[in-house]
Amino acid sequence: MSPRSLEERAARVLSPVLGHYTWLEVDHGEGSWLITKSGRRVLDLTSGIAVTPIGHAHPKVVAAVQAQVAKLSHICAGVAAYEPNIALAEALGEITPGDLDMVFFGNSGGEAIEASIKLVRQVTGRESIIVFRGGFHGRTTGAASVTTSKSLYRKGYGALLPEVHVAPYPYPLDCPITPAHDAETCGQHSLAIIEQMLDHDVPAEQIAGILIEPVLGEGGYVAPPVSFLQGLRALATRIGALLIFDEVQTGFGRTGAWFAAQKFGVTPDVMTLAKALGGGLPLGALVAPRAIHERWRTSTHGSTFGGNPVSCASGLATLEVIRDEGLVQRAELVGRIIVEELAPLNRDPRVREIRTTGAMAAIEFTDKATSKGAIAGALDRDVLLITCGSHDQVVRFIPPLNIAEDDLRNGIRAFVEACQTAPVGAPA
Repeated sequence: MSPRSLEERAARVLSPVLGHYTWLEVDHGEGSWLITKSGRRVLDLTSGIAVTPIGHAHPKVVAAVQAQVAKLSHICAGVAAYEPNIALAEALGEITPGDLDMVFFGNSGGEAIEASIKLVRQVTGRESIIVFRGGFHGRTTGAASVTTSKSLYRKGYGALLPEVHVAPYPYPLDCPITPAHDAETCGQHSLAIIEQMLDHDVPAEQIAGILIEPVLGEGGYVAPPVSFLQGLRALATRIGALLIFDEVQTGFGRTGAWFAAQKFGVTPDVMTLAKALGGGLPLGALVAPRAIHERWRTSTHGSTFGGNPVSCASGLATLEVIRDEGLVQRAELVGRIIVEELAPLNRDPRVREIRTTGAMAAIEFTDKATSKGAIAGALDRDVLLITCGSHDQVVRFIPPLNIAEDDLRNGIRAFVEACQTAPVGAPA
């Protein structure tokens, strides 16, 4: 009997609830490359969905993880004190914006969002949260309640958290208002809608927090105008609500600054972090000023595994590599290269827009058949990509920040070729 594939074995023991982009049988990773069990080399332009900003198996991260696991793999931060989580929190305080200098560690972005909801509700004594259409914040019940990138993520789960109010995100290509307008106009419209919500739907004095991805991730890799984020900052201050930036996908140099908050010059009251934070291991965090944390009552929140010593050692080593190799600054170069190499598609009638914020780059197509066909064609050429957008109509590029320029250019060229070989008007 021939050995079964991993896909066949998974079908017997792993829940089908998890969707799959591919069934590549990956054996290991080397920098920007994935190597399958058969020895095939595939260029990873997903970074594990923005989780590995310095690629796979970076020697400094491997050494840090091996050294830590040989010393202490777990004890729980609520049971005893240990070096890695405190050292990582100290390091985060050196790069976070404003006075965001105190950290609560969890295990994921979803947990960080759950923590942020609990924090702002308890600290303000209010319940309502304003979120934005297209935002993705996680899969747990609280996080799903504030997620609107796809209605599928709520399907069949019944009532979720109450007092969540959804405002439009400034995304001109997705805006139902015609004629076409620019992002500034879209942002002003969104702010006006929020003011109407406060007049008609929920009183300002009930708003605990305003939660937003400063660049839409799962929703389509869309950056709002700076004036819009400035408007949210002013609004939150005026009504006494806390402004939360979900920087789970935008953090750690991805946008060309340590955090998108610094990229746009707008400092939130609370930031949620994950993905690149752990450098490949599970880790999430909520960061806020000491004055806010001190109003979060002791023992009303916690985590057994949050701030795990091995995950924190990995995160600290990753942060040091990003800093020491100047990868925050390199993100702008990475984004420019992607846009340069995508240029042959500018006149393709199936392309609606090519956009980038630092090394968060995307190409939006007219439909998901084209985008999914494009990533399938790229994979045939040994390049791994994934989609985003409310209808999976966007292909996102999330390469490691230290990817070799030749590898990046060749990978994007393979994607362009995959698009160009498909007939115009048909799926790529």
